[in-house]
Amino acid sequence: MLKDNYKELAKIAQKTYNDSLEEAFKIVNFNEELKAEYENLPSAIGETTEDYGNPAKHPFEIYLQTVPSSVLAITERDPVNLLADLKSKKISCVEVLKAYMTAAIIASKLTNCIVEFLPKESFEFAKSLDENYESKKDLPLYGLPFSIKEMIPIKGRSITHGSLCYLDRIVDYNADIINILQKSGAYPFVRTTNPQSLMMLECVSYQHGRTVNAFNSDLTSGGSSGGEGVLNGLYASPFGLGSDIGGSIRIPAAFNGIYGLRTTLGRIPTADYFSCNLGSTTILSVTGPLSRSLSMVELVMKTIIDSKPELIDPSLTSIPWKDTAKPQKKYRIGILKSDGIVNPTPPVSRALEIAETKLKDLPNIEVIEYKPFNQEKVMEILSKIYFEDGAQDFLNTVKETGEPILTQTTWAIDGAKDLTMHEQWYWNLEKEKFRKDYLKHWMSYTNSDGENLDAIIAPVYPNVAPRHEQGQYWNYSCTYNLLDYPVLVCPITIVDESKDLPLKNYKPLSEMDEFHYKQYDSPASFKKAPVNLSVIGLRNTDEKLIEIGKILEKEIGDIFNPNGKSENCPTNN
Repeated sequence: MLKDNYKELAKIAQKTYNDSLEEAFKIVNFNEELKAEYENLPSAIGETTEDYGNPAKHPFEIYLQTVPSSVLAITERDPVNLLADLKSKKISCVEVLKAYMTAAIIASKLTNCIVEFLPKESFEFAKSLDENYESKKDLPLYGLPFSIKEMIPIKGRSITHGSLCYLDRIVDYNADIINILQKSGAYPFVRTTNPQSLMMLECVSYQHGRTVNAFNSDLTSGGSSGGEGVLNGLYASPFGLGSDIGGSIRIPAAFNGIYGLRTTLGRIPTADYFSCNLGSTTILSVTGPLSRSLSMVELVMKTIIDSKPELIDPSLTSIPWKDTAKPQKKYRIGILKSDGIVNPTPPVSRALEIAETKLKDLPNIEVIEYKPFNQEKVMEILSKIYFEDGAQDFLNTVKETGEPILTQTTWAIDGAKDLTMHEQWYWNLEKEKFRKDYLKHWMSYTNSDGENLDAIIAPVYPNVAPRHEQGQYWNYSCTYNLLDYPVLVCPITIVDESKDLPLKNYKPLSEMDEFHYKQYDSPASFKKAPVNLSVIGLRNTDEKLIEIGKILEKEIGDIFNPNGKSENCPTNN
């Protein structure tokens, strides 16, 4: 653990990024015209990591104008279809890597979503795949690059999880999940940003600065897998890996209009990641994929689980991936319109209406109004057990370097108490009691024919992506970490300036509700922001959520293209 002043360590982190960027430029085809365009791009990367640059208002628009059409022809393609092209040798692995690396370089300047490029390793891996095509072409993910959250160990790189003191923690191994994916023909090509402490719905740190939203830079990218949300939201990665202990996959996926899966604990590897509070097993983080393609999310899950990761990681359970090509004849789906503490803002409420209306029109779907259950208890429990040590483990990471604690970190750890052993036991018992009571509530929706509730659809967050440093409510996401329920977030619509007007004469339910009501001052403030919803199931029903996600995808279509599904990049309304 380093003890140098954080400002000096931040310079080291910046140099690591810049050096990797220079190496990345060597493998891509930036002609003089593209170089000039790149140099003139508005940048979300400042002179220092305390300077947040001067990003474009709507990064995606500039991204589409800048990335060459030859690159977009590859990166816009649905990753599953691109995989078919790779397997049939219509395109080489090196060509695909060069295209995605080009896109990622441009995406990074516009949004500050990458902490480090991996050009040498990824180029050698792609080249080897091309040279060994006949023996490798049948690998399930042959030739696809993917992005990884900075906290995921990769050989030869420092893993800081947002704390500069760990810049010297250079690991000599790959995380199990990286090894599994590489054996399946995929390979990491960039490492993406995550925030100080990881426990925030923002993505800002003294290691990289601030990551801005892909669609509106006034808004947050979400956290803690913020870089993943943005890079995949820009279509500059086929898929990425994030982690989730309170919403850290779902929130960034939702704020950037893509799919993200909070998996059930024990289905895919996570045990060898780094974070604060290592050793605590009260609420465990899970891994999950993020992608603009639901089919890609499913293929990644199937590939990892088919590799039998439980033979590598003893914390996993042996549950085969179920075939989603044969869905149930009927689904019973609940709609949770509010948790009773903070009501959703107009665009989120409209998204719920869209989903409910579409599903009600289907003969194989029964839609039920679902009521919240004792949501106040969720935060009472989690406020005690998220930081059982009173946040001392995290605070020690900034103690010697003088690294200031950021606003959102302060909000997350406020009130944390160092629990005694017996206090920990007590709150763990409260957790287990809540899980049993909640399951009983869920099962109370079983009908007279004995048909259970298959899933509920609910907000991911009370609002679309909020302004920076204003993400201050976890209940819609962290409830399912407490319960260990899988959640798939799905894009539903985009903020509509004519439809999503603020409510008049509104009477807030609570102080936090009033905070969010005042935050949503005008749909113009949230222009172009995507609106996603959660599809939530009982433990180990991850596959069923993808089945329901496919139904929503078919009925709603591509939210960025009102004329229907398309492989073209969104132009946004």
